This record gives sequence, C-alpha cells and structure tokens, in this order.
Amino acid sequence: MIRVDHVTKHFGAIAALDDVSLTIREGQRVAFVGTNGSGKTTLLRAILGLVRVKGKILIFGKDVARNPEVALRSVAYIPQIAPPIDAPVIEVVRAHAALRNKQEDDVFTRARRLGLEPDACKKKKFRDLSGGMKQKLLAAMALAAETPVVVCDEPTANLDGYAREAFFEQINERKSTGIVVLCSHRIEEVKRLVDRVVELDDGRVVRDGPIGEVSHP
Repeated sequence: MIRVDHVTKHFGAIAALDDVSLTIREGQRVAFVGTNGSGKTTLLRAILGLVRVKGKILIFGKDVARNPEVALRSVAYIPQIAPPIDAPVIEVVRAHAALRNKQEDDVFTRARRLGLEPDACKKKKFRDLSGGMKQKLLAAMALAAETPVVVCDEPTANLDGYAREAFFEQINERKSTGIVVLCSHRIEEVKRLVDRVVELDDGRVVRDGPIGEVSHP
C-alpha cells in the first residue's frame, strides 16, 4: 500500500503540491493525470523519493524520506527520460540484476518480448541506443524486477505498436496484488492500464475515481 499524507511541495512561490492526501491499495492501478504544471509529475517523483516534500509518504508502511533504501525496495521505475548512462548495456543489466537478486536473462527475456534483441545491443553503450531501444530496456528491467509496485512515467512514449502491445501484456501478467502508478497523456493507454484516475490541478487533487467514470482523463 502507498499512503500519501498531507504532502506539500513548493518551488519558490509556486505550490507544485498543495496538501495532497491519497491511498493506493494493493491490486490498484492508478493514473495521475492533469495539464502541464498540475503537479502530477511532482507527485510521482515524490513517491519515488526524488523530491523532498512536507508531509509523509509511506510504501508498505516504510517512510520514503526516512528509510528510502527500505521503502523503495518494493518499487521499480520506468522513467520518461532515460538517464545518460555511459556503461555498456551488458554492464547496466548485470548491475541491475545483482541489485534485484535476478538473473541477467530475466531482463533479456523481457526485452525480447518487447522486440529488443539483446545481441544487437549488449556491447553498445546505453547512452548510444535509440530512444525506443532505451525505453524497451528500461521497461524490461523494471518488469523483470517483479516488485510489488511499478511506477511508470509515459512508459510507451517511444515504443512502436508491437512493443506497446507487448508492454500491456506484461503489465497484465503481474500479480493481482501488484500496484501500478502511471503518468501518461495517452488516453487509450490510461484506459487500458488503470482502474482509477487521480486528476490534479494547481497542485491539488480535483478528481479521484474509477476509470469507468472518466471519459477524458
């Protein structure tokens, strides 16, 4: 379970998050939606411990601010913008597998399903991959981690049609108790991946309900 309790974040005079509280229970798939500047990305980053906030965020009872190494052990993340990693792909995957107590082939099996052949990229530096290849690899690593929580920021923005379908399929194979938190501007993607929508505006939650009640997230 993820609990966001009276969370506020200011950037100068601007309130990116203004006393936000919500709970995401096991088995829920939630999309944060809103216009640019609404606070959805800041909320996503706060859950990941990437920005400091006032208030409290707990993941399975562990405080993200006080014990990030424990709280975030349950979380895998697919970022919108790939980090500029200088190491070869094989080393990136090897390090990830070691940290997650997985096998390298767990990642490469996921990557193949997304249409990325490992032999075509293992020796290349991660930063030199195309945008689509980077996103496939990042998605494969997150999915292979098999964590209780997956956080996705525009996870299919650089994926072709085949890879998008394969990504949806792998998300749907997750345990029924797993949590998915998503930021996306793609209405079709939101409707396929989540069962709940949290809409933000000016740093506040203005709507929180089942996806079936939402016509235009």
